[in-house]
Amino acid sequence: MFIELLIRGIAIGMVYSLMGVGLSLLQGVLKIINFAHGEFYMIGGYLAYFAIATFGLPFYLAIPVSMILVFFLGAAVEILLLSPIHSQKIEKPMDYTLIMTFGLLLALRQIATKLFGPFYRKPPDYLNFDIFILGVKFPADMILAGVMSAVLVALLAIYVHKSWRGRGWRALTQCGEGARINGVDISKESWIACGVACALAAAAGAIVAPIFTVSPHCGGPPLAKSYEILAIGGLGSLGGSVAAGIILGVAETLGSFYISSAYRDAIGFVLMALFLIFRPQGLFGQKV
Repeated sequence: MFIELLIRGIAIGMVYSLMGVGLSLLQGVLKIINFAHGEFYMIGGYLAYFAIATFGLPFYLAIPVSMILVFFLGAAVEILLLSPIHSQKIEKPMDYTLIMTFGLLLALRQIATKLFGPFYRKPPDYLNFDIFILGVKFPADMILAGVMSAVLVALLAIYVHKSWRGRGWRALTQCGEGARINGVDISKESWIACGVACALAAAAGAIVAPIFTVSPHCGGPPLAKSYEILAIGGLGSLGGSVAAGIILGVAETLGSFYISSAYRDAIGFVLMALFLIFRPQGLFGQKV
């Protein structure tokens, strides 16, 4: 039983990490907190559902299609709504982004409710069989979710550390003016980074759509998990987001079984509070 809970916790923790690294990328490059991050998770889930249920695409095409479409949506949001924060037109950019992204959250939820109705939707199982690991049976969709999330996080880490654009993003996390002097186009990199972050959130929503279903309000819990991961892993740290996601997923799974499932969401808030009190920089963040 413990092995089963541990593997389930790691699988769901990798999905949490996928959400967390997107929010961490936004915080590092754009220096913003995006309240609408969970809504891109919701949109990704809906896109995957309709791609499969309406157009008959297999899941391995539906998920990339969802990511691509949400990438352009996220880029458009940055260009149309958030670009003033790096053009020095806003006196208090953090206040501006908090208000703007919260308004975007409400707008996207209302649009989703009008378009799709207040109903829960579930695409067919991506893999309709079970997998045995160490003699324990798991739904293949759960293992698939963990593996796909891990692959996407690894690809992002490789891109950030090996590509020129990734080096530019890392420079922006350290000093925006220094990055500008060294040839980084902040406006361009901001909308690209925002698009990538939103696409990762959409991937998380599409990957777990058969497990958790999709509804206009399904983005709220993933958004809360993303902030918990930021607090536990450290702001702007991709490695910290991965470690925090696994810790959170395992802690919630074990706590739900050994304590009570009623406290599942409370476990994450307790962990976040402990880190904010005793180690506010998180696991891999820098103390400033």
